Amino acid sequence: GINAEYGLKAIRSETGFEGWEPVTQVAKFTSPVRDVIGNIRSNEEVGEDGMVSFATLEGLLTMNRGEQELWSLQLDMPIFALLKMDIDNDDNDEVVACSWDGQTFFVDHKKNICKYRFEENVAIRGFCAGQYAIGPDGNKPSLVYITNGHVVIYFNVQLTSLGVQTLNDYPFDFGALCDTPDISGEHRSKLIRSLLTG
Repeated sequence: GINAEYGLKAIRSETGFEGWEPVTQVAKFTSPVRDVIGNIRSNEEVGEDGMVSFATLEGLLTMNRGEQELWSLQLDMPIFALLKMDIDNDDNDEVVACSWDGQTFFVDHKKNICKYRFEENVAIRGFCAGQYAIGPDGNKPSLVYITNGHVVIYFNVQLTSLGVQTLNDYPFDFGALCDTPDISGEHRSKLIRSLLTG
């Protein structure tokens, strides 16, 4: 591949964001950049530089804030499309990357990742992700796959979180439950319900 340096820096003024200007030394790639997506929304933004994600032809996916690389991820396939959307309703955009065979990756700012495999075993001709409306209910997170002769729309796609959650994330007095000599009946049901639903 080529050794090119790509980058964008946010141009800001007293009135707010005005656009992007090219800069060097932001990211170095040994493969050509396939796609760039900017203005990635984050409620944790620090400083003036916005977030930008890059995807190379060889499957390298990166997230940068200004000149700082936040993370990089080497996927085992080339990226066909790179987009952004808030799929877990946390007011942060996740990076959405789709490969030619329909494998779709959702990656958040902390590099938590969720992978979805498009169910049809065909080549993807087009892919889009974002907020779309099918009826009067308004815009909802949606995925659109285009194959040979078919358009498949997944409407109102939402994840609760991309991060791993543990039992420590759910307050419950397990000590009081475990002090019970016989975990049966109501206590057993309460434990099972808590473990399954949080």
